Amino acid sequence: MPTIDDYPSVSLHNVAETVPADWTDDGDRLHRLPADVAAQLNEMADGRVREPSGSELRFVPETDDAEIEVTLSAEEAGQFRVFWGPFQPWKPTDIGPEPETYTLAVPERVRKLDTEVDSRFDPRVCRILFERTPAVAVHDVTGDCRPPGPEELPDTRYLAYGTSITEGAASSATHLNYVSRTARALGWDALNFGCSGSAYADLPMAEYVTDRDDWDVATLALSINMANQDFSVAAFEERAEAFVRTIVDAHPDKPIACITLFPFYPDVIEGGDAERAEAFRAAVREIVAETDHPDIFVIEGTDLTDVSGYSADILHPGDAGMEAIGRNLARHLDERIE
Repeated sequence: MPTIDDYPSVSLHNVAETVPADWTDDGDRLHRLPADVAAQLNEMADGRVREPSGSELRFVPETDDAEIEVTLSAEEAGQFRVFWGPFQPWKPTDIGPEPETYTLAVPERVRKLDTEVDSRFDPRVCRILFERTPAVAVHDVTGDCRPPGPEELPDTRYLAYGTSITEGAASSATHLNYVSRTARALGWDALNFGCSGSAYADLPMAEYVTDRDDWDVATLALSINMANQDFSVAAFEERAEAFVRTIVDAHPDKPIACITLFPFYPDVIEGGDAERAEAFRAAVREIVAETDHPDIFVIEGTDLTDVSGYSADILHPGDAGMEAIGRNLARHLDERIE
């Protein structure tokens, strides 16, 4: 079976393992969680963590004129974006089921920079950013390059768990979701474990997070998926409490923010059952209040945005809503974390 170690010249960020892609020959599909962990989640979450939300392929050319060839494919037609450090491309690059090789080199004006750029990433770090769908496979990487070093990357790793909102379902691109915006505002690197339609606070997810020692701060958005489906408040509280306690007990020295429900349609439409939504928020407050952890705190989702920046389903923040959440979440985290 292919492994991340099969690509020693690059870093696969927010990728836990690779497995053979089933739509193409010789392609290594990127998974955000190991398959054995994913299989323990609810069925929809199992599928979602096999998609590349917030995943990146990163490398640094050994010389400015080195040409790096990266061969990729995707389960269906999609796009990715090639950033050089903080610099975004003019437009996305198309990707599809047929493997295609992309030739990349340090852009001419990046080579000529004669001043330091105030950025969390060194400008010579090539970052291929994948969208939340479709599934993506790496076939080959050739050329004179290496993985980025610690001095070329942010010092702080930010882990985010949540729903399709965390994944950025209605944002125009992965770098515009609230997790990416928060990380950029604070100079952090993001690990995105959003599970669209399926953030049910599954205990195996919490156990996987506890086993990772490569993150410094976490936000847990708990959880519109449970509120707008058939979970009772009591069932939600039981699952969310176990989820939170599992993580905080294993990481007593790490700041952890629990985000209550973002505002959504029950809060603002006729007959929307705002009382139920508020009961879910109150449950999160109670869980945090009863948790013995010095650096756990609540951030009210309703303090981060209103619904004016949402898509028409009044559930998913669009780009304006993501911008508001990212800006305000960064402010809250900056105020609470030394």
